[in-house]
Amino acid sequence: MTSAQSFAPKSTSAVPVLVGVGVASQRFDDPKVALEPIALMAVALQRAIDDAGNPAIVQAAQSVAVPKGMWSYRDPARILIDQFGCSDARSALYELGVLQPSPFRAACAAIAADELEVAVVVGGEAKYRSLRAAIAGVSATETQQPDNIEPDDYVIPSVDVLHPIEIARGLAVPARQYAMLESAMRSADGLSMDRHADRLNALWSGFNAVAVDNPDAWNRSQVNAVMLDGTSDTNPLLAAPYTKLHCSQWNVDQASAFILCSQAAAARFGVPRSQWVFPHTIVESNFMTPVVHRRDLHRSPAMRLVGEALSTAIGHAVSDATYLDLYSCFPAAVQLQMREMGVAAHRSLTLTGGMAFGGGPLNNYSFQALAKLVALLRDDALLDAFGVVTAVSGMVTKFGASAWSRTPPASGFSAVDVSEPARAATPLVDVDADYCGSTIVAGYTVAYEKGVPFEAIAIVDTPEGLRSIAQSTDAAVVAAFTEDEWVGATVQVNGPEITSV
Repeated sequence: MTSAQSFAPKSTSAVPVLVGVGVASQRFDDPKVALEPIALMAVALQRAIDDAGNPAIVQAAQSVAVPKGMWSYRDPARILIDQFGCSDARSALYELGVLQPSPFRAACAAIAADELEVAVVVGGEAKYRSLRAAIAGVSATETQQPDNIEPDDYVIPSVDVLHPIEIARGLAVPARQYAMLESAMRSADGLSMDRHADRLNALWSGFNAVAVDNPDAWNRSQVNAVMLDGTSDTNPLLAAPYTKLHCSQWNVDQASAFILCSQAAAARFGVPRSQWVFPHTIVESNFMTPVVHRRDLHRSPAMRLVGEALSTAIGHAVSDATYLDLYSCFPAAVQLQMREMGVAAHRSLTLTGGMAFGGGPLNNYSFQALAKLVALLRDDALLDAFGVVTAVSGMVTKFGASAWSRTPPASGFSAVDVSEPARAATPLVDVDADYCGSTIVAGYTVAYEKGVPFEAIAIVDTPEGLRSIAQSTDAAVVAAFTEDEWVGATVQVNGPEITSV
């Protein structure tokens, strides 16, 4: 059953509202002058405080939550708590694999239940700083915390994102897994490889056009469909059909911070009403299953169910949102969302330019999108304008979405979990890692190194209805997989090897 929590507003103290937003970014080739990740997050939090207009509001925070990044801090929220003087706050760390809306859902639900008044959510990375330090051969130092420091609350995913066979047979790289999904969608839609490439590049050109006009985007250089085709040295193929520019850009120095509180606290701290943005609903599917187990690689029932639940809660179709940001780690993720949630192809799909161009801290890109959404809603003359931000975890493993508006929800904030319906709606297959014989290709990709194809990888179906993964570095096999459509074709496998095509 769908699990839904609705919080009817008994009083203004039970209505959560977002009152402060701050973003920060830096781009220094010299890593010695660049801020470390927690310092960049602190800049974003200070800007969120300035945005709210009253420093006292953060000192009243009872919760500070941070999603885990590629940094080494044991309890980053504690560093911020100490720096900003919110000594009564509990620290929370959300591990990789936890959906990005989750800290907002927890904060909004606690405020709506009168369990706290003020909550802070902060995220950020300084991966570009780390990259430049590695190139320069120097250390990108970070604040060290004692080994006995632990967050008050540590939120972790319940199941591993990857199956052992995916790790062993070349699919641990996200670009390759998403390329698998891409090939399955291409086949399901009956597109030739050329027509599919045109669709892919037109989609990503649209994302790039938004980034060009976004002052906060990491890469504002203009590209077109031709520049995305993988024939240039600066944009080589990585996992067919994906080039470098089709892939998420995580080597960024970006941070964002948010202050949420009750409506009563917002009034008490003197936050202007024009600053208030209300969360209407947050919907999540936390059902997790690896790609190899999914019978239909071109579908995502979880996305469909999240979209339906969100539409029911807000009374509008997702595609009708005034502002929409679809999580965009890879084109397959965007197309799956469009397919499952009925999002029209002609409408704008991103607020930032997406993760390839707008940039995205590894575990909190959707924070950047939410910050942009808040600014757009505040500037919109229509009070009933609303925005939707989505988030993907893993390889379309989990999915979530949130809806926001300057008008409070009539029935109160709601949190909806569709994990169990998603589990029931997702057809699964078992894995036979040792299968030998004839198989049908369900999805595939060719991995490239410096623009040269070197490995063919395929998810295959056995005559017994089981599933396996096989790969080959044989030049003839790799060449064949680069030239033709292989979804639905027959190949011979011997355990992990594609032996003939």
